[in-house]
Amino acid sequence: MRDSSLISKRAVRVLGVAESFTLSRPRSVMVGVVMRSDWVIDGAALGSATVGGLDASQSIIDLYNRLGRSDVHLVMIDGCIVSWYNVIDLDAIHESLGVPVMCLSFEDIKGDAATAISKLFQDAPMRLRLLHELGRPMIIPTPHGTLWARSRGLSYGTIKVVIHRFQREGKKPEPIRVSKLLASALLRNGMHDQ
Repeated sequence: MRDSSLISKRAVRVLGVAESFTLSRPRSVMVGVVMRSDWVIDGAALGSATVGGLDASQSIIDLYNRLGRSDVHLVMIDGCIVSWYNVIDLDAIHESLGVPVMCLSFEDIKGDAATAISKLFQDAPMRLRLLHELGRPMIIPTPHGTLWARSRGLSYGTIKVVIHRFQREGKKPEPIRVSKLLASALLRNGMHDQ
């Protein structure tokens, strides 16, 4: 699907991906929810990523593939650094799945991720390369507040339209908001061991 089709197409389906983790567990809970642009949920999948690992991008690819859906037009991820510095590789996800992908942040980034990574991880050069390849975030003003987005396969204008189309009550687009609620509930209720 072309970038402009995400604006003009009546029924757009987004895979919203979010995770929840605690440092006391080796793996996070990752949830993907397929949502139509009329806010109807018509698919879901569960996955996980290593806390402090480098496998979040592959976990998202696997989650998408487990759904077995050819009608998902876009992947929307809650955050670009998940599961304790498990940095998202947008290029790998975009190239593997062949659909546009974006990761969203809902607060202005405080602190210095690069410094923390350098201090905490022996594989810091690889993480720092991924962090650099994410690029600078685009500032996305919305009626519900400012978001920060990084993407592949999407123009700035399309990102704004798609985010607005999936916002309902707050900053977080519904596919991400619902995925995050489910991931947090699963972690809280002990359903986190894969």
